[in-house]
Amino acid sequence: MGGEKAIDKSTLDSSCFNGAYKDFVELIGYKNTLCVYNYFAGQYVTFPKRLLAEEFLHEQIIKEFDGTNAKELARKYDYSYSWIMKILKRNSYKGTIR
Repeated sequence: MGGEKAIDKSTLDSSCFNGAYKDFVELIGYKNTLCVYNYFAGQYVTFPKRLLAEEFLHEQIIKEFDGTNAKELARKYDYSYSWIMKILKRNSYKGTIR
């Protein structure tokens, strides 16, 4: 252990890195990968499929709903039509959905 500190990291390419770190080096570069490593090393981290918070997406759907565009919103936000309808019904659009 400890040999990693003696390596001249400027000579490393992504193939030298372990697992996901290889992908990170290719995607965000060595310095950013080192930040990720220092922050999360030793932890089990998963990334949600959706980047944006569900609450934020629901608010956007509610704001954009015009009474007729539920199918378009389903396509735009990659939700099913029935899920869009549930979101809208939970937020008092029961009488205005066409």
